[in-house]
Amino acid sequence: MKKKIFAVSDIHGNFPALIEALKDAGFDENNDSHLLVVLGDHFDRGEYSVSVYEYLKKLTDKGKAITIMGNHDLMFIDYLEGTVLDPFNYFRNGERETFADFWHRTAPFESWCLIDENIPETEMTVGDFARWLNIVKKDINEEYPELLNWLKNQPYYLETKKYIFTHGAIDTLAEDWHNPHCFRYGYNDWEALTWDDGKFFGRNINNTEKTVVIGHFGTDHLRNMYGLKKDDKEDFSILEREDKRVIALDSTSILSNKINVLVIEDELL
Repeated sequence: MKKKIFAVSDIHGNFPALIEALKDAGFDENNDSHLLVVLGDHFDRGEYSVSVYEYLKKLTDKGKAITIMGNHDLMFIDYLEGTVLDPFNYFRNGERETFADFWHRTAPFESWCLIDENIPETEMTVGDFARWLNIVKKDINEEYPELLNWLKNQPYYLETKKYIFTHGAIDTLAEDWHNPHCFRYGYNDWEALTWDDGKFFGRNINNTEKTVVIGHFGTDHLRNMYGLKKDDKEDFSILEREDKRVIALDSTSILSNKINVLVIEDELL
């Protein structure tokens, strides 16, 4: 079945930029031939995670969108399941903004400590974070009962006749890229691939002839990393490798306030 695919990545809670970009690209959720493909990292850093979730869930429920797992989605799952206590991602990787929106409170952990528990900022501990996390994950799971399963049921890739859409990378060393064998940051295989450090963009790809479309690593960073800058100005636009084997989409929306949209036609498998 041939579809007009509108591929985006790394929305990071920037709902207004997403809607503006899709409108400019001509995406029509009522057009049977249109399909939105989102390459992970729907939340964190931006202010509108709930709006992003409600919009994407509506489209996935209607079969008008496919959302792919990203590393920030894995982080949110870990918190909602209570399997991770490390507050690093809350303070340094944008989870604070996601919890703030879903829990309807600014700086939710800090305000809970100060207002609810009367704990000064200088006395906040990992134990306090663990107690707060148990409260907030229960509240979010109760208010949004379909959120966790929606996140966990996301695939790690979408394969079409000519393309592979994934968040960070495919395993170029695996005999069959569908079955990766790698390790990174305590994650294995496909989960580990969501944490690619930009090196995939330059790797030889010998286990598929298809073009790989990725997010995760900002295109301006990639241009710097591979010496592709024409001048010193930031360039967050779509980046296609010279041999056309890899296309990178991540616009670093928190800085650019834009979402890249790749529009292609291809057959779904």
